[in-house]
Amino acid sequence: MTEALARIGAALMAAACLGFASTPADAAPTAPSCRVQAADYRALGERAYIWGYPLIRSAQLRQNMTLPEEPLRPRSPSAAGAPINRIGHARELADPRTRQGVAPNNDTLYSVAWIDTASGPYVLETPDFGDRYFVFQIGQADTTTDLALGRSTHGRRLPPLLVMGPGQSTKVPRGILAVRSTQRYLMIAGRVLVNGPEDLAEAHRLQEAMRLRRLADYRSGSIALAPITEQRMIERRDPPPSDSAAFLEMLGVVLSDWRASPGDAAMLRSLRPLGLSAGHGFDRRCLSQPHLAAIAQGLEQGRAEIERRTLSLGTSVNGWTVNYLGASFGRDDLLRAAVAMDQIYVLPAREALYLNAKFDSAGKPLDGRQSYILRFPGDRLPPARFFWSVTLYYAKGFLVPNPIGRYSVGDRTPGLVRNPDGGVDILIQHDRPQSSAGANWLPAPHEPFTLMLRIYGPTEAALAREWSPPAIFETAHR
Repeated sequence: MTEALARIGAALMAAACLGFASTPADAAPTAPSCRVQAADYRALGERAYIWGYPLIRSAQLRQNMTLPEEPLRPRSPSAAGAPINRIGHARELADPRTRQGVAPNNDTLYSVAWIDTASGPYVLETPDFGDRYFVFQIGQADTTTDLALGRSTHGRRLPPLLVMGPGQSTKVPRGILAVRSTQRYLMIAGRVLVNGPEDLAEAHRLQEAMRLRRLADYRSGSIALAPITEQRMIERRDPPPSDSAAFLEMLGVVLSDWRASPGDAAMLRSLRPLGLSAGHGFDRRCLSQPHLAAIAQGLEQGRAEIERRTLSLGTSVNGWTVNYLGASFGRDDLLRAAVAMDQIYVLPAREALYLNAKFDSAGKPLDGRQSYILRFPGDRLPPARFFWSVTLYYAKGFLVPNPIGRYSVGDRTPGLVRNPDGGVDILIQHDRPQSSAGANWLPAPHEPFTLMLRIYGPTEAALAREWSPPAIFETAHR
């Protein structure tokens, strides 16, 4: 990384020397420069991929959930999609059919709204959830989440949320909590705990009591549905590192609606030699084929850096990586990109800790052609104020079909067998265990897989890193 950072630093300095450093964040973009050396194009390509990857993935997720081409098309029961400016509800827990984003949880029903704040402001109203766990995540367009509101912050019920976009201002009505989007688009993702199939009807009742409408309609008492606004379409494929023109076009689509903030103004100024600018998108007129080839080299390096970082999303312990920063990345663009690749739109760490495992106790990749045991001693159970679960995914982050339809095991799993000390053994293998601990079986595919341990409402001991997860040991078939 040292050499890469040096190249990026040189590119930033080159951009500054061309007069970009003094450009105000909200000024009109200037024409791209054509006077940067090929070495700078490689460095800028690398940085553009790392910085831009999460923005592209967020825009793709918005598009996949709102379906701009057919916004009213029916969705899968396990998908929380809906037209833009409306709230959609998953009616079933996530299963292998769920292909929106990566690594969905199997504990809660999702209720998701993607809001075009340019047509707002909007008000979100939610019901009294009683003693049930719930949380509403305010997800920004760069995949950061600094705000999660729910049981942890407000007890049984949230006040109405007033959602305003950048540059919007209005008098906040009494009893309403204002939240602000930094960009045109904002995601609000609700999670409502479900305690088994028999609890779905009550969870559905709570979903149906949620309402999203424009502030003007809220004030007048109208229950009219919000308008479905147009979106700029982006390719659905994975951002290509080898096709520099395609990648820059995709990032340009996002940037055409982007507002430069003080935090990303320097980055955006540095990317102008690539033909990228906030509010305008991508202009390729200065890029010759040799330029594009040099940029592609940088994009490939950026992709490799992200993939390496996914193997260590924070503190590494016993084959697990723990991201104690959650979705508050600060200026760590590489961590933001790696989380977008593996766990896009995680909750803040104080709300939920996400622990990823890709290796066993011997450092070998987890593979369902082997059998494993994950043993939590009675005095070392995951320290959760609400609940915890271990979910198994294919290497690419999707849930794995299995004959019993079980995708996670946790403290609420019916029939969970406890050890004499109160601890829990989770058996991770392809074949059904011959022992009596069937409820402790987490079925695995006959191929590589990953595990995610979620701790909802982590205790102070967990946040202070006084607790660590146990290693995953390979065993004989049980």
